[in-house]
Amino acid sequence: MSVSSIASAAVAANQSQIAQAMQMAMLRAGHEQEQALVDMLAEASQAATKATPPTGLGSRLDISV
Repeated sequence: MSVSSIASAAVAANQSQIAQAMQMAMLRAGHEQEQALVDMLAEASQAATKATPPTGLGSRLDISV
C-alpha cells in the first residue's frame, strides 16, 4: 500500500467523521428546537388552565329565566 493511498484513506475517513459530527449536531439542534416548542406549548396550556376567565364568561351557566 503506497503512502498516497494511505493518505487518501485517512482523508476520506476524516471527512466521513466530520460529516457524521455535523449531522449529529444538526439533529441535536432540531431536537432542542422541537423541545423548546413543546415546553412553550405546555407552559401556555398550564397558564390557561390556571387563569380566571374574562368577565362575563363565568365557570357556571345561569339558566334562570
